[in-house]
Amino acid sequence: MINNLHKWLLLRLVLLWFVLSLVIGGVVHYLGNVRLDNHIINMAKTETATYTNAIIAYLKAPSEKALADLNVRIKIEIERDNLIAVEFYDAASNKITEAVEKGAREIEEKLPKHGSEFADKNGIVCNKIIMGNDTYLRVFVPIFNDGGSKIGYLEGIYHAPGDIIAQIKQQTLWSLILVVLVVFATSMALYPLIIRLNRTLNDYSHNLTLTNIGMLRVLGSAIAKRDSDTNVHNYRVTLYSVRIGEIMELSHPAMQGLIKGAFLHDLGKIAIGDAILHKPGKLTDEEFKIMESHVRHGEDIIYGYDWLKDARDVVCCHHEKFDGSGYPAGLANEKIPLNARIFSVADVFDALTSKRPYKEPFSFDVAVEILRESLGSHFDPDVARIFLDSAAVLHAEICSSNETLLHGKLEACIRKYF
Repeated sequence: MINNLHKWLLLRLVLLWFVLSLVIGGVVHYLGNVRLDNHIINMAKTETATYTNAIIAYLKAPSEKALADLNVRIKIEIERDNLIAVEFYDAASNKITEAVEKGAREIEEKLPKHGSEFADKNGIVCNKIIMGNDTYLRVFVPIFNDGGSKIGYLEGIYHAPGDIIAQIKQQTLWSLILVVLVVFATSMALYPLIIRLNRTLNDYSHNLTLTNIGMLRVLGSAIAKRDSDTNVHNYRVTLYSVRIGEIMELSHPAMQGLIKGAFLHDLGKIAIGDAILHKPGKLTDEEFKIMESHVRHGEDIIYGYDWLKDARDVVCCHHEKFDGSGYPAGLANEKIPLNARIFSVADVFDALTSKRPYKEPFSFDVAVEILRESLGSHFDPDVARIFLDSAAVLHAEICSSNETLLHGKLEACIRKYF
């Protein structure tokens, strides 16, 4: 159980770490790319500022000499910055001049083309393209005069510095690694905390279960004492039922329901008067009808209590018979819940071998013969045969034990299944 919990928790924490790493890492990667793009664009804008100042000076007083000076200036600038091509246009989109480094034409052809619609743009526009390990921007910069009127624009190709890009990418990578490590450390820090909380919760749950079981034992024993002046009947029928269930390899939850139902099977007898309950002779038909009602009373008492929901099969159906002649519903065959079919064998066998107000105990051989004769009528043949195959061993173990020994064996069953 604990190992399964550790495995279950570790798998989910690893899954949580993986998912959070993907989500947060994706956000970090996206923000890193945005930061990289913004940084490159800002560098491109800074480097084009020198050119815009030069073209503004030319447009204020255009002449051949001014154009020649502009060409000299832009060729000097393009040699020492990261722009590999610049083109200058007037307000009518007529090219004034350009400066292009070697190999820039090939790159320019691969970048998105822009038409005269740029003349209508009021802000700086940048379009990025990645070619191999290099990043390029086509930059459009509108040029305004002192009055705010657009007098031309610059269009250039900016080659982003590889070392700057590598540095920012490395910072982004380290941020991603840090995110993954932090999420992993957080997940692992949660592991012992969750395990501790789970153990605490299990302890509370186990204590509550033991408290409930204790109440069942007290209540069941009180009813058994009222019925037969001893509570060992409840101990014995519960142990017989558990042994049959173990041979049949019932599931853990089914065994829990069987034990609860065995404790409380005659709970409804609390509503039956002593005159009928302790009558030494045979009951009249009217008295028997009243005795039969203890099943309905028991069902009413446990109804609505979720923790006892799995006990209802035994409480409500332990007097049903395999051929459909039982009560209260006249169920037959597999329509009778399996736990009720198991308990029915245990209950009748113990009743036969025990002393009651109206009879002396039968011998083991007589009790076994009565059970054998009732296969297929009172009892489920498969369940009864399983019990009969082990009846001698179980009778020797359980029927011959005193109350203290039975109590100890019952405690062992409770620890095993609750």
